[in-house]
Amino acid sequence: MRSFSRTILYVITGVLVVALLSSAITVMLMNRRAADSLIMSAEDYGAVSDLLALNELLDKMQSEALDGAPEREALISGAMRGAVETLQDPYAQYYTAAEYEAYLSSINGAYYGVGMVIGQSDAVGSPVLEVYEGNPAEKAGVKAGDIIIKVDGAAAANLPLEELRAKIDAPDGGAITLTLLRGQETLEIAVQGGPVNIKHVKGSLYNERTGYIKIDMFTGNCVNEFTEALKDLKSRNMKSLVIDLRNNPGGSLDAVVAIADALLGNGQTIVSVGEQGNASNRVFKGKGSAWHIPLAVLVNENSASASEILAGAVQDNGIGAIVGMQTFGKGIVQTTMRVERNGGWLKLTTDAYFTPSGKNIHGVGITPDILVEMPEELIGTPLSKIDQADDAQLWAALDYVREQAQ
Repeated sequence: MRSFSRTILYVITGVLVVALLSSAITVMLMNRRAADSLIMSAEDYGAVSDLLALNELLDKMQSEALDGAPEREALISGAMRGAVETLQDPYAQYYTAAEYEAYLSSINGAYYGVGMVIGQSDAVGSPVLEVYEGNPAEKAGVKAGDIIIKVDGAAAANLPLEELRAKIDAPDGGAITLTLLRGQETLEIAVQGGPVNIKHVKGSLYNERTGYIKIDMFTGNCVNEFTEALKDLKSRNMKSLVIDLRNNPGGSLDAVVAIADALLGNGQTIVSVGEQGNASNRVFKGKGSAWHIPLAVLVNENSASASEILAGAVQDNGIGAIVGMQTFGKGIVQTTMRVERNGGWLKLTTDAYFTPSGKNIHGVGITPDILVEMPEELIGTPLSKIDQADDAQLWAALDYVREQAQ
């Protein structure tokens, strides 16, 4: 009996010890959580302090500026732009909701704008690569070959392409004033925005044998337009194909991958996106049937970004020849993300892309297999203004595929 009582006592004592240990651990965890909470509060305090300083700055601007200050919303947008501009990223940009809507409209096939294709901006400005017939820019007198040096008085030099497009295709549909360099002449042209309806892909057949597809940009409805053009040429029994990417500034990664998929065989790499040597990079591969007829891709110094992805995929997989001049050299990818608090959008360079052989062509470009310069007297002349008989690059591509088709 005494032994049984002693056993009960031991059990009760054990339970008490476990309970005390459990209580101690609980207190320790609670103290740890409290400490973490205090640390987080200190971090939050720093963030709140920064926001209060910004708010104080905006208050002083609005109350003390001699000529007044813009509305609060405009000041906030300006502050966000300023933050983005501190990045060492020439392609980074902040859009308001209205600006982003205008940007999306400007890269689609049907939109409200002025109707022209512009190239990457340099230290002078942005070249007008194409002016679409019957649209506002042409009606106002803008010509392919002009250099845009100002938009509404603001310099266009070294601006990211998307930012310049957004300025030109203004969301309010009002008039813009373009300051243009035409040869040695500087002129100002007012362009009234209006409905624009264009196709980014055009196809034709040369001598009932050689297909020709011109892709102006990898945006809008270009994938369907390319698919239809290719289907039409195949139905007409083409024996070879030339794809013209000259003056194509790029566009959507998804669009160029879809178009490349029509040319590359199952499992052939189109492009990889991520970091050099990173095993987790996204790799895009062809899923269709391999291309079996002679192919040439035309490029020049204004072929950039998505154009270089397609050219690199064709070249590295050995399914065709690249003809023309060294390309622009934009081997990086931008990602656009929504700023939930105010409906704005942030565009950042997030990745590099690599051709199937693993090359990053940023700042270098794609080197053609067949290097062909335009005649000296035609250098700088818009393609639409060059007589087909004088287009040395086009004829070099046509000659190549015809020889391969024999």
